[in-house]
This record gives sequence, structure tokens and C-alpha cells, in this order.
Amino acid sequence: MSAAVQGTHYLVALQQRLGAIAPHLLADPAPVDGDDPVATCEDLLRRLVESVTEVPTFDRIWLLLVGLTAAFPTDDEVRAAQRQLEIESIDGAAFWLLDQAYDAAVSNGSGAHRLRVVGGVVVDVDYTATHDLLTGIQRVVRTVVPRWHRDHGVELAVWTERAGAFREPVPDERERVLHWRGPLRRPTLPPAQPVVVVPWRGTVVVPEVPRITQCRRLTSLAAHSPNRVVLVGYDCIPVVSAELVPIAEPTRFVQYLALVKHADVVAAISESAAREFRGFVDALPSQGLTGPEVTACPLAFELPDAAADSGSAASVREPEVVVVGSHDPRKNHLSVLHASELLWRESLRFELRMLGSGGWTTVAFDRRVADLRRAGRTLTVEREMDDEYVWAAYRRARFTVFTSHHEGFGLPVAESLAAGTPVIAGSHGAVAETASGGGAVLVDPDDDGALVDAMRLLLTDAGALDDLRRAARARPTRTWDDYAAELWAIATRSR
Repeated sequence: MSAAVQGTHYLVALQQRLGAIAPHLLADPAPVDGDDPVATCEDLLRRLVESVTEVPTFDRIWLLLVGLTAAFPTDDEVRAAQRQLEIESIDGAAFWLLDQAYDAAVSNGSGAHRLRVVGGVVVDVDYTATHDLLTGIQRVVRTVVPRWHRDHGVELAVWTERAGAFREPVPDERERVLHWRGPLRRPTLPPAQPVVVVPWRGTVVVPEVPRITQCRRLTSLAAHSPNRVVLVGYDCIPVVSAELVPIAEPTRFVQYLALVKHADVVAAISESAAREFRGFVDALPSQGLTGPEVTACPLAFELPDAAADSGSAASVREPEVVVVGSHDPRKNHLSVLHASELLWRESLRFELRMLGSGGWTTVAFDRRVADLRRAGRTLTVEREMDDEYVWAAYRRARFTVFTSHHEGFGLPVAESLAAGTPVIAGSHGAVAETASGGGAVLVDPDDDGALVDAMRLLLTDAGALDDLRRAARARPTRTWDDYAAELWAIATRSR
């Protein structure tokens, strides 16, 4: 494409963007169309700058910058524009804004992007839509968002290639969120000409933990745009238990906490997680901020209907002890391996099955597993399996073990109990909260001896095991429909 053709292409896109924001910033936006994009853009930009200068609120400045750049401005960019509008003439401010817009368009690759201003509820599903990973966060997104899309017609959004703004998802990305049947196992290319999605006087729901490159722009959106911002709060592990996560995680998370400062609501997935977020919010008055409302909205205690007949304990040769969760240090699997070895040495017969992704570092775990296998222990480690396979494992298990050091909820505990399978769970925090109500034996995650005793009890005492099974099956059910409906009510209630 020649420079002249490309320049015309960018002007036509700018004309479309200015026309899209004009109804929200001008009392009389007409006319916004014209055969000469140069003249139309010049006229429209001048009227927009004049209007925003007359009422220079941050939300109006924010939208003007989005229209010029097809990117969500940072806090620094909004404040710099506000100062220029205060000291410059209309023409001077327009020239300054065009200069800034050019730099932003080059930096974000957004010069030819068009945009669409939307109200209602916009859900940021970026990571889930662009990756095949299925951890707890992706499970929540892939379970809740399809229900919202079916019942309420929410707008899905992912981020542009350089993380400048929301854009419309492509078909593969929609499939990963709305029609998940397993990994697509293929790269998904971003659209050549994305349409930027601009929320305006609506609600933005962020059910993931955004990447650092997205946090600054989301924080500015929360602080300056007229949108209600609702976050699903999973935990504060990267700062509360920083020693248990990769070294880069605390840095990323503190950027997320900057977004938390300006959000309207944090819907935490457990009361324990809510306490962690409230502790952070309680420190914000020192900055003159009130922070978000923090409310607990616990996840579901339910296996899907497809899991109902997926296996039974009677179908296995030896008792199976199942551990579900990634194989990183925070999950405390070395304690389970140690307890199992002590029980094998007591001549107790059982198979230990450890199901989960690799985690961020598995060196110590892998080394210990290799040692036990060389000793002939009945131990399997599996890292590639679909949901049905895991549900069948819950059903067949004699019991499960989940003694993680720190969680925001503990989905493996909830899923095991929903399957009617007893669980040995950690005795503090969100794991204990999730396990309360019957069907679980609680142990201190740092007490190897207590774990050995609990596993021995459930391997040898059929009466105790049956009591726990009955208690697990008697627990009240909280379905994913319940969770999705409650979270929707929190996200959409009036400010």
C-alpha cells in the first residue's frame, strides 16, 4: 500500500471513529459524513475539541482520546490532555491532540482501526479466548459467560494485538469461550482490521486477572470513563504468599491492585478471598480513595450432568487416592508424596493418582515422583486430560486430597464433594471454608503426620469413610446457574 493510499485509509478510519463518538460528546453531531475525509475530520475534530473544552470532564476527555487513537488512554494521557485543553486555544489543542494521536496510533498500530461504542455489559475474556489453558479461572469464565451470553446477550471483548483497547473476538476466540469442547490446538490470528469495542455508560466485567500491559489502560478506564467496573476476585496469593509463586507474579499483581483501587465492585470467589481484598481496600483512605465494594460470591459446588455416571469406586482394582491440581510448590504435593510413601511402607495398598497441569516449577516434584516410581510405588502423574476424565477420577476415588498452602476457593475440594467423594483438605483459609459443611477431614497443610493419620483412617476405616460419603452427599448443592445468576445480579445492580 502506497503512503498516499495508506494515509487516505487512516483518514477514513479517523472519520469513522470521530463520527462514532460524536453523538456522545456533541449536542448536535450532524453532519459526520462527507466525501472529503480531510475536511470532515477537520470540522468534526474542531467541534469535538470545542465541546470538550467547554465541559472538560475526565470521562469526555477519555472518550475523545479513544476516538482519536483507537486505544484506551492511560491516566497520564488523560491528565496531559486535560491540561492542554485548559491552556491552549481550540486550534492549538486540536493540533496537540492530533500529534499525540499520531504517536499513539504508531505505538499501538491502531491508525486504521474502526470503533463501535456500546452500552450494556462488556466482558473482558481475553486470556480465555486466546489460550487453550483450562485452570480454575478459565473454568469460571467458560462456565459463566456462556450463560450470560445466552440469557442477557453480553458483549464479549478481547484485546487488540498490542493491548491498546478492547476489540471484537474472532470465531475461534468465541468458540473457546462460548462452546468449549476442549483445546483447539491451533493458533488464532488476530483480525487484520479489528473493530475496537468502546464501553460507554455501561458495565465492564473483568473475570480474569489482566496482563500488565492491559492493567494500566483498564485502571484509567475504571478511574475516568463513566462505566461501572466489576472484578471477579480470586485471591491475593501473589502478595500474601509471594514466596509460593513465580518471581514475576507479585509485579503483575500489584498492577492489578491499581485497577482494584478504582473498580466499583470486587466479587470475591469466597469469604476468605473477600477478606484479603478488604484488607487491601482498608488501606486506600490514606490515598484519598474509598475503593470498591467487596462482596463474597462463592463458586459452585456442582459436577455437570455429564459426570453423573462417569465412574464408581467399585470399578477399580485397588483404592484410588486422587489429587487434582497443578504440580507447583503452592499445592503442597510433596507432603502428599511423603505421606503416601510412609503408608506404602506400612504395606497399605492404594494407587496415588495426581492429575493436573505442570505448574510454574516442578523440579522437586518430578524428582520425588521419579524416586517413588523406581521404588515400584503405584503412582501415576497425568497432565493432559479432559474434564470428563477428571470427573471420572473423582467418582472412582476412595477419597481425594487437597492440602494446598493458599487458595482463593479450592475447586478440587468442591468438585470432589459434589461427586460424593470424601476429601482430606487443608484446615485454614478458603480451602477450609470450601470444605466446611460435611464430607471432609481437615488437616494442617504443614503437619505431615496429620496427613498420614487422615489418609490411613480413610484407607482402613470403612465406617468412617461411609460416614463422610453420606455427609458429602447431604451437602446443599450450589449450581453454576446459581453462581452465574448471583454474579450477574452483583454486576448489574444500580450504583
